[in-house]
Amino acid sequence: MKKLSYILFSFISLVLATASCSGPEEENPVIQTPTKLVLNTPATANQYVDLGNDKNAGTVNFTCSQADYGFAAPANYYMQVSLNENFSEFEELGTSYSSCNMNVKASEIAEAVCKLRGIKSEETYTDEPARKVYFRVRSQILKYEDTSILSNVVAMDKIKGYFALRLPGYIYLVGGPEGWTGPTEDNKAHYEDWKLFESDKAIGSKVYYGEFDIPADKFQFRFYTALTGWDKDSYGIQEKDAPKDISMTNGIYDGAIVKGKGSYQIPDWPGGKVKITVNMSNDSKMTVKFEKVG
Repeated sequence: MKKLSYILFSFISLVLATASCSGPEEENPVIQTPTKLVLNTPATANQYVDLGNDKNAGTVNFTCSQADYGFAAPANYYMQVSLNENFSEFEELGTSYSSCNMNVKASEIAEAVCKLRGIKSEETYTDEPARKVYFRVRSQILKYEDTSILSNVVAMDKIKGYFALRLPGYIYLVGGPEGWTGPTEDNKAHYEDWKLFESDKAIGSKVYYGEFDIPADKFQFRFYTALTGWDKDSYGIQEKDAPKDISMTNGIYDGAIVKGKGSYQIPDWPGGKVKITVNMSNDSKMTVKFEKVG
């Protein structure tokens, strides 16, 4: 049986005191490439499971054996989800588990089902009856890919999903470039082209990006976190409802942003594209950056 590197052997022997699922420690363990990992069929496999119901603390319980690494290795476990038994397409959930007894978040399962269905937004989501969903688990020691092994596949027959995608957050640019249109739900369609978005890889970061073509003499605007009218969710250069002049140095402006209605303004703006970054991750120190493009 293939053996892993000596360095990995030495490292793992130092961390054997950490949690494991079963079996006694060996005095001189030798890691083997695992060949077997068994995911047990959940007790709820034939029951109706509504992922949107908070019952059972919003989790689905799975258990598995420990992969046969040759000793009780401190492995991590990662749940994978598919809509077909052969796992031609699947999603690996974001949470890892250090125990063979895994309370898997229902929200993560629902999100995976949405992705596998090809759902991209809430507008494209359609409700569907409870369906069969397939699961398997992957075991791995730390970041050592050579120790990774997949389990068998088990099915749950009646999984009822819901729209659970975590989509990038966004804010709105409101001001001269778009025509000072009222930031209300009635004008939602108008503001589709004036959004700044979080990165797909940093959902929840509250750091927003956008690039806009700002016409000459129209560089006067602020930002809104929601379309609730002029007053409630406005952020700008100052609290006072008045524009304040700024200037770029080598095509860049860095400054603060606060809750208020003071607009950023460049009076002699010649026109052109601007890349904007609004960082609201720290409520006490929010920042904005303008970069002239080209």
